[in-house]
Amino acid sequence: MKTNNYTFLKFSTLILTIAILACSNPADSDHDHDEHLEPIGFVLKMNGTDHVKQENGAVTGSFTLTNGNESDHVNIYYIAEDGDEFQPHADEGYSLAAEFANSDMMEFESEGDWGFHLHPKAVGTTTMKLKLMHGGHSDFTSQNITITVN
Repeated sequence: MKTNNYTFLKFSTLILTIAILACSNPADSDHDHDEHLEPIGFVLKMNGTDHVKQENGAVTGSFTLTNGNESDHVNIYYIAEDGDEFQPHADEGYSLAAEFANSDMMEFESEGDWGFHLHPKAVGTTTMKLKLMHGGHSDFTSQNITITVN
C-alpha cells in the first residue's frame, strides 16, 4: 500500500509541475515580440510619399500649411530597429497623440488608427511632437516637427 501512495504522490507532483509550466509559458503566444514595441523613428506619409521622417535622432522635412485649410491626410509609420516600417495594432491598446508648442495655432484631428489631419488656426510657426501611447504613457515621443502656417 505504501508503494501505491508513493507512486501516486510522484505522479501527482509530475502532473502538477507540467500544468504549472504549461500555463505560465503559452506556446501559441504571438505577443512576446510585440508586448512592448520600441520604434526608433517614424515616417509621415502624405499623398503616398514620405513627407517627414525621423531616423538616427534627426527629423527631416516639415509642414507648410495655409491658415484655415485642413492638411491632406497624413499616415504615420514607425520604424523598427531593423529598418522595417510598421503600424502597431490599435486593438492592443496603442494610439496616436499629438502635442503642440502652441496649441492655439494648430488642431490635431485623428482619422483612423494611424492617420490624421492638421487644422491651422493662426499664421506663424509652431512645433509638434507625436506620441505612441500605450497603457497611459508614451512608448515613443518624436523630436519636434516644424509646422509653418502662411
